[in-house]
Amino acid sequence: MENKETVGLGSSAKEAFEKLEKVGEGSYGKVYRARERATGRIVALKKTKLPQDKEGVPPTTLREISLLRMLSRDSHIVKLMDVKQGLNREGKTILYLVFEYMDMDLYKFIRSFRKTGKNIPPITVKNLLYQLCKGVAFCHGHGVLHRYNDSRKLIGLAWCVHVLESFRKSSLQYLCYV
Repeated sequence: MENKETVGLGSSAKEAFEKLEKVGEGSYGKVYRARERATGRIVALKKTKLPQDKEGVPPTTLREISLLRMLSRDSHIVKLMDVKQGLNREGKTILYLVFEYMDMDLYKFIRSFRKTGKNIPPITVKNLLYQLCKGVAFCHGHGVLHRYNDSRKLIGLAWCVHVLESFRKSSLQYLCYV
């Protein structure tokens, strides 16, 4: 785990954020809990891996940024707040997607109940399903089909406010369930 200093951040990202801890990792990069220096606000900083054999930003990353910017106006979709450029230790360009920080995902939420042996209250289940349906409906209403749904992609802010995250595998298309 990296220390609390700004190890690995490039100039603009380094100046803007302090990495606090790594909170996730996937095939496309790492996610850090970070503090915005100017405001003290806690954010999620997604370090996006760029292929070293090609110039520019991959289409999947551009699509993710475009979709998140378009969909961020809905309260059930995680907010993409900014995109920052940085440099890795080898001096290669990397992108940081700056999201509102979500302290809980549905997977962790369900596990917390399993550990205690308690059932999730029915009203909470209804609330979660309602919010999930609202988020999916908003996406579908804008021609976006989210094809990568699992409990780790459903994340929450405070009590039972859940949103859809990670549109990397989404695409703008007509919805057709054949």
